[in-house]
Amino acid sequence: MNSDWHIIAVLLAGHFLAVATPGPNTAFILQTAVHNRRAAYIAAMGIFPAGMIWASAGLAGMGQLIVAAPMLEQALRIAGGCYLCWIGWRMISRRRASQDTAEAPPEKSVPGLLATGFMTNFLNPKAIAWYTSIFAATGAFELSASYRAMVIIGMPGMGFLWYLCIATAVSGRLVRDVLMGQTRWIDLVSGITMILFGAKLLVLG
Repeated sequence: MNSDWHIIAVLLAGHFLAVATPGPNTAFILQTAVHNRRAAYIAAMGIFPAGMIWASAGLAGMGQLIVAAPMLEQALRIAGGCYLCWIGWRMISRRRASQDTAEAPPEKSVPGLLATGFMTNFLNPKAIAWYTSIFAATGAFELSASYRAMVIIGMPGMGFLWYLCIATAVSGRLVRDVLMGQTRWIDLVSGITMILFGAKLLVLG
């Protein structure tokens, strides 16, 4: 294995561990999949391009820019924290709405799901920190243009496939039978989790 392939293998292995660690993206996909598998698939499609943007920015030296301009990192952290709190509140509000009407709330449109997936990942502090640090640690800046393209597509692509697997597993008949009648509580727990992620960012950084 040449050095370029070795770097790519390390990046993909590390990225799999990163996306498999629960975070805002996972909470969002889980909560969406409990209600509708197709909606979760569409949301995962929205997560993918945001990952490509951060991978491209990381390879372009975004990490060094953040070090040189700490106010940029602070702005991203505050924006991400506020957005996660807002998404969490939306999840909780969905549960309250379904209680008030005794019916399932209306599903989001395709553009809405794509946009929410995109913004959840784009303002996800975990994704920002990962993509802006891993490349310096692995020497990925030395990759040729073709290998960089593989990284920009491959890392978010791995995350996309992982979220598809989560959505498929959670929305499967066996799991859905177990979770039947518990979706309101899942919305509540998912919403609180998102708010806690956001509050941690705003308070602790």
